[in-house]
Amino acid sequence: MRKLILLFPFLLNVSISNAQKIYRCEFAETISSAMPDSVFRNFASKNNLSLEAIEQFLKQQKANPDFKRLRLTVRAEKDQTIINVDTLPEKGSFRKRFDSLLYRNDEIFNSAQTLSGFSDKPYGRPKRSYRGTGKKLSILNYQCDEFISTDSTVYIWVSTELPEYINPGARTNNVKGAVLGFQLIQRGIITTTTKAILVKLQQRL
Repeated sequence: MRKLILLFPFLLNVSISNAQKIYRCEFAETISSAMPDSVFRNFASKNNLSLEAIEQFLKQQKANPDFKRLRLTVRAEKDQTIINVDTLPEKGSFRKRFDSLLYRNDEIFNSAQTLSGFSDKPYGRPKRSYRGTGKKLSILNYQCDEFISTDSTVYIWVSTELPEYINPGARTNNVKGAVLGFQLIQRGIITTTTKAILVKLQQRL
């Protein structure tokens, strides 16, 4: 009985410690855009562009693609995860996609002029479902499982070694674990690929 009484405060302290874990994370994000060769060739043929002009454009695009770098700073805690973005200057101009986001209960809330600083209504688009690819990826020495969305537009790399509230703003729906990286492909006349990978992780109590 005496051992049980002595053990209880220890277990309580461990429980409180785990509940109060806060993580400061940094994700390196890249955004690259390109017009698929087939789309440009189709456009060029309709506008009677010469074969020489077509090849010159495609050569320039491959040699000098539109490429931007960003840094996501994430404060992750059990009740809320706040994501801030900093643009790292490259060639050309780039407008921020957002100032900050709130991730909570697998929902995304945009910044807004409210007391909390975020919208009361979550991001409205439907969630994607994912399936495992069977591939693994090591990110900062954490073993991650790779998942792909059923529409083949999003990859996420998820670790069960860390709390699931560590997330750079990717809703996971049916997948449990910390998101240590993602890749989003948006196809159209211009194909844009956004990729973010965890590069720094600090734990605070």
